[in-house]
Amino acid sequence: MYRRRASIADYYRDALDKLRSLILRESEAQIIGSDTTELAEYYFQQYALNPIEIDDTREKHWEYNNYVKTIPANQRESFYGNEGNLDFPCERILVEIPIKPNDNIKILSELTSSTFSDSYPEREFNWNQNSISFVIETKGYGFSLDEERIANEINDHIRRVTELLEWKNNDIKRGNVNLLNGIKGLIDVRKQNIQKSKDKIQSLTQKINIPLKKNIPQGAQRIALDPKPIVKRIKPNPHLPEEYVLDESKVNDILEVLDNQAKSFERTPKALASLGEEELRDLLLANLNSIFEGKATGETFSKKGKTDIYLNINKGNILVFECKQWGGKKLLHETIDQLRGYLTWRHNYGVIIIFSKIKNFSKIFSEIPSTIQESQSFKNSYKKINETHYSAIHVLEDDGKEVKIHYLFYNLFSEN
Repeated sequence: MYRRRASIADYYRDALDKLRSLILRESEAQIIGSDTTELAEYYFQQYALNPIEIDDTREKHWEYNNYVKTIPANQRESFYGNEGNLDFPCERILVEIPIKPNDNIKILSELTSSTFSDSYPEREFNWNQNSISFVIETKGYGFSLDEERIANEINDHIRRVTELLEWKNNDIKRGNVNLLNGIKGLIDVRKQNIQKSKDKIQSLTQKINIPLKKNIPQGAQRIALDPKPIVKRIKPNPHLPEEYVLDESKVNDILEVLDNQAKSFERTPKALASLGEEELRDLLLANLNSIFEGKATGETFSKKGKTDIYLNINKGNILVFECKQWGGKKLLHETIDQLRGYLTWRHNYGVIIIFSKIKNFSKIFSEIPSTIQESQSFKNSYKKINETHYSAIHVLEDDGKEVKIHYLFYNLFSEN
């Protein structure tokens, strides 16, 4: 029996049904105390789909493959049947169209759009997070396509993919708008019902003269809304400003980018001999901004002062880097204190990058464990990650706030 595939519209209807249940179960304090738009966007980002965008910064590419295929006797002309199964040389071309990374791609590949064509079977296409690909058989049993026919087939398939994405994206954009409006409507209705109920309870309470026990809401739960942004939003607390948490996996991604570039500095120390802390910082900064793109929350890497790199989110500094040349224990302690003073959020990270241009670079590392742990702000969790990378937890001025500081060391010594 034929089973109809779910559509993008079906997905959004199902999402709104699930959200209706979630909003009905949400605490009254959360509903009444939250801004409707802010709370709606929190729920919206859990179910919204991202349109599929072709990545124009990467080129389409294709590859040619030849292979051998066994053709059973019953699939060939009857007068060849007595020859049994035979192998035949075959050829095919794989074409890959780059798309911007999309974590919804698996879901979207399984959903149909409201506009479709029976001549565009989506099963011909392979949907991956970073690309859409298809295969064209160019030679096989009983056929062989010439160059013009192959080119026409490739161009026709690319046109089909482009048109298919347009159809899907139209439904996604329409679905996202309707979903957000629907969520706002559900929240508004719940607010109205809560208020009606409260008015009724207040009237009843006055009549029986017994105060009702207040339901004190628990703290907001930390959740991940989107794997792509660097910074994650936490569910808004009633009457409280939003708070941001920097995902540690993103910190590690940033550190990997920094480490790769700084290690390239080590391979050409003479070329960098004339550069000071500020110039080295600017090289790192340019590379970070070329890789990590700012999102809706306003992330951006910027410089402040002579040696700092900031990840700004408009309302505070959530990640700060300090670039210094090695100047002994005292300077490192001063840098730690300077870093602590910059950070303003409850969940913070700091990175201290030390460039050494002295000859006996290895002797520095014998001082590192004690230098870090002797800092007045050191709390715990000192760790040697590798030979040139260390980390530790430090306390901030405000009790209850901590910062995890990463220490990266690089040797830029060169003989004159």
